[in-house]
Amino acid sequence: MKNQKQYKTVPGDRGNFLLGNVSEIQRHGILQFYLDSWQKFGDLFRFYIGPKALYVVTNPYYVQHILVDSHQSYGKGAAYDGLKLLLGEGLFTSDGELWQRQRRLMQPFFTENKIKKFGAAMSEATLQMLERWQPYVENGESLEITAEMERLTMSIIGQTMLSVDTGDRNTEIGQALKTGLTYIAQRATKLFNVPLFIPTASNCPFKQARNSIDKFIYNLIAERRNDSQQQPKDLLSELLQARDDESGKGISEKQLRDEILTIFVAGSDTTTTALTWTWYLLSQHPEVKHKLYAELETVLGGRTPTVEDMPRLKYTKMVILESLRLYPPVWTIPRSSVKEDVVDGYHIPANSTVLISQYIAHRHPDFWPEPEKFEPERFTPEKSKERPTYAYFPFGGGPRTCLGIHFSMLEAQLILATVAQRYELNLVPGHVVEAETVAQLRPKYGLKMTLQNRIPSTLVISH
Repeated sequence: MKNQKQYKTVPGDRGNFLLGNVSEIQRHGILQFYLDSWQKFGDLFRFYIGPKALYVVTNPYYVQHILVDSHQSYGKGAAYDGLKLLLGEGLFTSDGELWQRQRRLMQPFFTENKIKKFGAAMSEATLQMLERWQPYVENGESLEITAEMERLTMSIIGQTMLSVDTGDRNTEIGQALKTGLTYIAQRATKLFNVPLFIPTASNCPFKQARNSIDKFIYNLIAERRNDSQQQPKDLLSELLQARDDESGKGISEKQLRDEILTIFVAGSDTTTTALTWTWYLLSQHPEVKHKLYAELETVLGGRTPTVEDMPRLKYTKMVILESLRLYPPVWTIPRSSVKEDVVDGYHIPANSTVLISQYIAHRHPDFWPEPEKFEPERFTPEKSKERPTYAYFPFGGGPRTCLGIHFSMLEAQLILATVAQRYELNLVPGHVVEAETVAQLRPKYGLKMTLQNRIPSTLVISH
């Protein structure tokens, strides 16, 4: 780029000379800091962590430029170094030839048609959860819905992708993952991070959590290798049998571990978060909830929903899509500029961290009238056609669009339909709901809800 002077400088606030904007972020929270900066500077702005500038993108056309049109100019970069401490070089964090090879290997397993065969397992796990919930209804006790959704989605991903029933270990593994992801999220906003080998008050719990996860996964791999008689047709088997086209070598133990953990985290965390916010939003909008109930009663008539019912449960799907708009589990996508670039006349230097914000793009008033309103009808085919493609991208976009999009949407729709048919979920009065960014965008204090029977359970558990 021979003459930078012809390009505009991305606006932003430098903050403190040494710390940059760290203090403001810690004081107001990263989401509010983003919103305030966006209101002040517009659809492309920069802020600083110490001396390093980070660029935030919120306009659909800018998003398309980075994720699609000029995707080769942007890689994963240093923004993913923290996640690699936990996930290693799995599909989510890897780049270049490794990512391309692993993506080619796993993509056939995640086609829409292949995902449909998992519907029965998703429904069965949900029905088992509903039976476990019944005593809470009878005793008038509340449930922490985030934990319940996490337990359910971890069970489903274990059964469908790995052919393993995690059972009682869900709580242990879930806590280890939460510890690991919280640690990584906290590292992202620190000016300096103590090396992991130093036994600090935060490093030690992280390493213990990672060891627990590693033990679970490596034992799983060993058991499958040793069981030559029974090889389920699941993703783990596909990975174990995979061979490199050129060398003929299989995937290393470490790479297997990284891919399994990535699928486990991505396959449970995103749907957990999406459903948690959906239950919250429904509890706050009775008019939407009653439209949902009406569709379920019309289409299902009291029977358990199946994969074949999904095309007719149009409003159910729109409820999930609108929840993902307001509370996208992955609320920002980091990229690193491989070389300098120009976005709508603004200069992006090489080796810069670019943060693509779903959270703000999904609230952009130029594309979303009354953006804070919960309105599933935004996602009718007619209204969806009116918007730019990247006004809405909860699953990312371009070549790195989330591999599990069909799995996650089918799972969320089946769970929502099955649960809402039997129970009404209501927020416990006085429970504070506040979004926080711990890897995923989750309620900071969990989500305590009470349950109320809607129809006789015998109608729902008939298979």
